[in-house]
Amino acid sequence: MFCNNEYDVVVIGAGPGGSVAARNLSRAGHKVLLLEKREKIGYPVRCGEASTKLSDLQTYGPIDEDCIETIINGLYIYGPNGVNIDLAQKGTGIMLNREKFDPWLAHLAANDGVEVVTRARAEFVGDVESGTRLVRVKLGEGAGETTEEVRAKMVIAADGVESRIGRQVGLDCLQKPAFTCTGVDIQVQGILTKPDYLTFWQGHDFINDGYIWSFPKVKSNVTNFGAGFLISNNHGSNVLDITMEWLYKLFPGAQINHVVGGVIPVSSVLKDYTLDRFALVGDAAHHTNPLTGGGIAAAMRAGRFCAQTVHEGFECGNLSKEFLKTYEKRCYDYFGRMHDFEYKFRRFLLNVNKEEQTELYKVLQNFAKHGCKKRAFLQTPVSSAKMLYKFLTFK
Repeated sequence: MFCNNEYDVVVIGAGPGGSVAARNLSRAGHKVLLLEKREKIGYPVRCGEASTKLSDLQTYGPIDEDCIETIINGLYIYGPNGVNIDLAQKGTGIMLNREKFDPWLAHLAANDGVEVVTRARAEFVGDVESGTRLVRVKLGEGAGETTEEVRAKMVIAADGVESRIGRQVGLDCLQKPAFTCTGVDIQVQGILTKPDYLTFWQGHDFINDGYIWSFPKVKSNVTNFGAGFLISNNHGSNVLDITMEWLYKLFPGAQINHVVGGVIPVSSVLKDYTLDRFALVGDAAHHTNPLTGGGIAAAMRAGRFCAQTVHEGFECGNLSKEFLKTYEKRCYDYFGRMHDFEYKFRRFLLNVNKEEQTELYKVLQNFAKHGCKKRAFLQTPVSSAKMLYKFLTFK
């Protein structure tokens, strides 16, 4: 049973985006219900667990130090023809322990007045009637399963890449094969690569329409090793077999703890993900970075922007689709425009031949070597101008 029959806001999905949205709205004085379909928030983990800078993360509230596995100080990319990129950037990101981080965010939300209910699967969201939407929820499992209904003045769906609720209410958020990667993440015992770096293998010598990764979780002494590529392309084998092949090729004798898999939207941000008294957040709105597949930071930022806009809507008595477009604009201005650029860059990188890709990697290698200063391009003027022209004219 829920504490109430009607809420100001029902948030579906207690991932980072959902918990941030719920907490911020509750702190603004609204009655909020946060639903999570799984019994344990944050489990199973289906991502590489790399995220934004610690200073950015801390703007969302106090972060328990047990949630932080590693401070990341750089990226290393193995590219085509032995052209590798070493990008040293102190504190550029962190490795999270999502099994601890996601419950911690939900804990912060609960402490600020959010009603958090697990094993609560939203099955249906109705049309707007008298200023509210009906939300039908299945509680529990098996013989003890029950169905409850509540009404909400606003519904926020942060229900992941599948976003069944988003599709059910009529939004075009279906994952299209040409814009979706399939990936496998393998937790391997021990640290496989440089402990404070994220390591990648990308290009024609490895996986060209995706990449291989090695992300160290130093506190737990394990590595998230994985691979992903576009569903629409034919690799001659499934993603699990390919990932296992690369793991043992690069690290013979690797000891596997467990394996998870999933899909990643790489389409860039949806152009339309709000309705009257309804909004999508995070993976459901394709807020993932289309170049890297990372989505934690963008989901949390979107949760913040969504809560801000919804609160403003309550203040002025307007939660229409037209008003909620402000939320979409805030997301686009903050990360969506860059996601569009990264989407084009990913397609460009995947479409050039090996010779051109190698030339591009040499330009980027020199750029990274000189601290990512624009003047570094003057040291490779012909190649830089050639690659820039090709990129700008690429459709």
